Amino acid sequence: MNTPNSPHHAYPPRVTLFHQPQLWEQFANAKTLESFCLAWQQLFAAQQPSIKAMAILVEHQQQFVPISVWPQASKELARLSTVVERCLQQKSAQIQLNAQTGLLELAYPLLQEQGVLAIIAAEAQATLVEGQHLLHHLHWGSAWLTHIIQQQQHSQASQVNQQQRELLDALAISLQIRPLQHSLFDIANDLKQRLNSHKVAIALRYGQHLQLKALSETASFDKNTPQVKAYVAAMEETMDVGQLCVYQAAAVETTTDTPQYSTEKSNTTKNQSQNQQPTNELGSTLPLHQQLAHLAQSSLIVSLPLTTGNQTVGVLLCEYDQQQNIDKQQQTWLNTFVALLAPIIQQRQAAQRHSVSRLAGEIRALGQRLFGKGHLIWKTAAISLCLLLVVLNVWQVDYRVSAKTVIEGEIQRVASAPFAGFIASTSVKAGDSVKQGQVLAQLDDRELQLERSRWASERDQYQAKLREAVAQHKLSEVQIINAQYQQAQAQWQLVNDKIHRAILRAPFDGLVVAGDLSQQIGAPVELGKELFTITPLRRYRVILQIDERDIAFIKRQQHGELVMIGLTGEPMPFKVHHITTIASQADGKNFFKVEALLDSFSPRLRPGMEGIGKITTEQRSLAWVLFHPLGQWVSLMMWKWLP
Repeated sequence: MNTPNSPHHAYPPRVTLFHQPQLWEQFANAKTLESFCLAWQQLFAAQQPSIKAMAILVEHQQQFVPISVWPQASKELARLSTVVERCLQQKSAQIQLNAQTGLLELAYPLLQEQGVLAIIAAEAQATLVEGQHLLHHLHWGSAWLTHIIQQQQHSQASQVNQQQRELLDALAISLQIRPLQHSLFDIANDLKQRLNSHKVAIALRYGQHLQLKALSETASFDKNTPQVKAYVAAMEETMDVGQLCVYQAAAVETTTDTPQYSTEKSNTTKNQSQNQQPTNELGSTLPLHQQLAHLAQSSLIVSLPLTTGNQTVGVLLCEYDQQQNIDKQQQTWLNTFVALLAPIIQQRQAAQRHSVSRLAGEIRALGQRLFGKGHLIWKTAAISLCLLLVVLNVWQVDYRVSAKTVIEGEIQRVASAPFAGFIASTSVKAGDSVKQGQVLAQLDDRELQLERSRWASERDQYQAKLREAVAQHKLSEVQIINAQYQQAQAQWQLVNDKIHRAILRAPFDGLVVAGDLSQQIGAPVELGKELFTITPLRRYRVILQIDERDIAFIKRQQHGELVMIGLTGEPMPFKVHHITTIASQADGKNFFKVEALLDSFSPRLRPGMEGIGKITTEQRSLAWVLFHPLGQWVSLMMWKWLP
């Protein structure tokens, strides 16, 4: 037992549980695992006065470390390590008497299927018999701790899984079978949305310099503009540093104070004088990031080198236009992303270079065969090729513009809820054919029936009173009762109209293209909620998505043919009816919607079907039809690069 002068009597004075309602308030309002455990310890110690100290240990990096200690002034509990180790080895409650301190030492494990979840360690001024009672109390009170610790583990695991899914989704874009330039543009747009940044830029390395290849939400850009040059300069600065760089601008950009910046290894820097250039821990500066921030009015710039092995293949840069910081979790995600993206880009660049090299070799071999001695076959082939080119330029054919096509109903009618209520029954769903007046669904009208009866009763009462007042020549009462009668009649009529509108009917013969209430019987609906969408049969319109490169050839009244995916053997003629003047975007390309009307169609045609439509425009040479997309691209590039 401890003497009055023993150091174990230095614990803070204890107050009973019933005089401490704030303990329950702290326990109920705990926001973190640490605060929850501390509140639990305080409650348990208030209930068990023999407890002198407690600690709750959880696993961290294959070791059990204390997450909460009570009282907080008592941080040194290494004397409990023996009983804790025994508890961990045997996975059962342990109790022993410390001969030196005279205190009872207890350890109770919180078990789960995978093993020990946590350990409650405590020391108490009690006998062994009393210690057994304390273990029973720990057993009953440990359910709170088990639940909250398991909940936190599940939350952490869910967070890790979410980060991994986001990482794989972002990387999946780079693995798509398409040109590398398009993939980089899609990656920049995806990262902009995923990181909530203002701009995302990607540059690839060619020799000792970088070339900007993709800028989010910018299909094309002039490499000679000051802003693009600033992007490239800042990214080359990152390549020289060789690690993640974080540039944090000052709160007020217009001041003369030098903005703050850091690298991954640096801490938050302090404001420095205008004439002094701050440096990071490696002794390198970021003046080019500072220039970009001033030019683009950015508050934060984050850049990372795309490195595989000892080779840097490019740089990724994220620009933010709001005052914000990037935490360690985001830095880790970016480092992991670029570490996985860099080898993918390297492999795709290598494959592209190999293809170009093979093509150049084939061209050189062909030249030797054509202009060398002999090679009669190759020379004959060259002459044939020349004749073919002549034929291609002389032969006139119809130029037909192909486009993705969708079938829509000429008109669409929406059947919505006439009032707030509950779905009583339904007889159709999407894909069903309906006749005009056919019942689509019915809302529950039982309450309306009761309300109509109530208003009818009141109306009849007022009518009787009105007759009596007329018979007695009470003119003043006649006017009042007549007004009440008219109001009751109006209310009855209103409810009666609602009852009639509770049955939703088809406005015309057609096809239900949207709406399925079969699984919502008894479910509530709000006023105006769309329940069904109906389009008439045999009245269709064709929507063609014309590429912006071909929209200039499309005119009204032009004819064409349509072949649907499900009706490949039944081409259907159509005529161009309307051309929209506003472009839309899909799959990284701009297109214009062109509306056409069918001249004839298959009885199996249904709204929503997709296919390919071809519009006959004008006659052109076969060579022009085959090669004009390449000619357009060459002309655009020449106009772009020539002075």
